[in-house]
Amino acid sequence: DFPLIMFSGDFDWTLQNSGLTKLTFDFTKIKLFNLFEIQLKSGEAASIGAASGLGSESNVALEKQGKRAFFNWISADDNIATARGGGGGLALWKRVDYEGGN
Repeated sequence: DFPLIMFSGDFDWTLQNSGLTKLTFDFTKIKLFNLFEIQLKSGEAASIGAASGLGSESNVALEKQGKRAFFNWISADDNIATARGGGGGLALWKRVDYEGGN
């Protein structure tokens, strides 16, 4: 088993006054099929996401304002995490352990 896609880049966790946890991020590298690496310039991931349908046009607008894409964290445990994206979509992550991962 190997990951089909991996994202790398800067991120920040911040606790909002409302009690929500906000994850802001900017991807600087995408790795496909554990073979091909694509380096991204700052903010370029927002444009790729919007063009592919994997991200929101609102992330492109945020980037133009000097802000980063974000998720409002909903829940997480040892196996799954959920968050609401800045464009309104629901994000789900499942932990998958594999050998050779970084």
